[in-house]
Order: sequence, then structure tokens, then C-alpha cells
Amino acid sequence: MTTNDSLQRLYRRPPMNRGVDPMRMNWLWRLVCEVAALKPADVIEALHAAHVPVDLQRVHSWIAIEKDDYFFPLTLAELERNLRALALFRRTRDAVSAALEEVASGSRETSKG
Repeated sequence: MTTNDSLQRLYRRPPMNRGVDPMRMNWLWRLVCEVAALKPADVIEALHAAHVPVDLQRVHSWIAIEKDDYFFPLTLAELERNLRALALFRRTRDAVSAALEEVASGSRETSKG
């Protein structure tokens, strides 16, 4: 819970603890996957829906650490593409689910009448 004192303080950006290489964004992708509880299958499904030909090996290589044999660097452009594909896939899936629910509830009402 916040207090008035904490609300009164000015926002400060955290210090940059690392140099950011736009050609190696795997660390940020791993964090996004952890926070969003993304599974490789979710990523593959969204990317395939966006017509991105990716396989399970590549998706696993993006969450690997650099010391792993199967590590493959993820660029900033790939990270953005992945996030946009996931966002679009989720919005589309949610819209379709809502439409199906609406149709199902309408058919239940007409069968009662």
C-alpha cells in the first residue's frame, strides 16, 4: 500500500545497469516470457498466425543464455515483431471468443423461447 510520503516523491529512472546491444536482446525476451508466463507453443502459434516461419528450436534459442550451445541472438527488431504478433494474436483470439460466446448465448435464448 502506498503512503502520502511515497506519493509525494518524484519519479526517478533506475540507473542503467547494463549496456544494451540491439543485436542481443535475449535477456529482455526471457524477462518478458517470464512475466507474461509465455510458453514456446504460445510464441510459435502467434508467429505462425503472423506468417513468420519459426520452429521450436529457434524459439528455444531465444530464451537460452549465451553460454548455451543452442543460443541464437534475438535482435531488437525480432523482439518487437514477436511482441506485436503476440498482442495481435491475443486481441484476435479474445474477439473471436467474445463473438462465439455472444452467438452461443443467443442460441441458448432462442432455444428457450
